[in-house]
Formats: sequence, structure tokens, C-alpha cells
Amino acid sequence: MSATFLGMPGNFPKNSQQAVQNSQLRYNLRKATHTIRGKRASVVGELPDWAELRAAGKAIKDHTLRNLDRYLVQLERAVQDAGGTVHWARDAAEANRIVTELVQATGEREVVKVKSMATQEIELNQALAAAGITAYETDLAELIVQLGDDFPSHILVPAIH
Repeated sequence: MSATFLGMPGNFPKNSQQAVQNSQLRYNLRKATHTIRGKRASVVGELPDWAELRAAGKAIKDHTLRNLDRYLVQLERAVQDAGGTVHWARDAAEANRIVTELVQATGEREVVKVKSMATQEIELNQALAAAGITAYETDLAELIVQLGDDFPSHILVPAIH
């Protein structure tokens, strides 16, 4: 069973109780949230057909998920045609094993990885660390969270807390 946290991570409840008492942190979070929402509203306002575009995107996503088996095989073929290799994993443990073995085969002890909710969910960094491999995040906010031995608090703004 994976230890992936699906609710509030670790010390978040206790830390948040202390943080809400800090007026500067409350101000910073309010300002960041308003800025993010304002920028989104501005971009959305530029498109008169935003609602239709959003619905079309949802329809494409839903169609793709309903036919994922077909699209994954199509992707595998395209990757192989381009000279790449595709590795299939049944679960998080197998995915972590595959990635760990690929890194070990290079003899390297450090890797750089891009921001990915999938690797967060399967706890890839922890699996690599257990094998003596250090994974460094390329996304600045993810790196801040990593260096603080913390969890991301938001999918788009992981270190907003």
C-alpha cells in the first residue's frame, strides 16, 4: 500500500493553526490568491467563447480517458517510431522499480526531474532515495518544497504556503 497522502499532509493542520495567526502570512496568501484569480479572469475575459472552449476541452479529455487503452498503444508506437522506449508499469511500485533500475544502469547517483504530479503520487523521489539516488526538482516551487522536506500545497503553486 502506498503511503501517498490524499488529505492534508503531515504537520499541515498544526502548522496552519499557527500560520493563520500571522497577519503577514495571511496578507501574502490573500495577495497571491487575488493575483492568481485576477490573471485568470483577465485571460478568460479575452476569449468571448471561453465557456465553449472549456466544454470542448472537457469533451476531449473525457473521450481520451474513455479510450485511453487505444491512445496509450498509439503513443507507444509513436515513441518507438521516433527511437524511444516505453516501459509499462502495473502500479506505483513497479513504476518506481523501473525508474530506479534505469538510473542504476547509468551508474549515476543523482537525477534531475521535471514537475510531475504522477511522480509525486507514486512517491518516486522516496523510492529513488531508498536506492541511494538523489532526485532534484527543476521547478523552483517544487524545489523549495523539496528542500523544506515538505509537501506541495497546490497543484499549480506548490509552495504557496
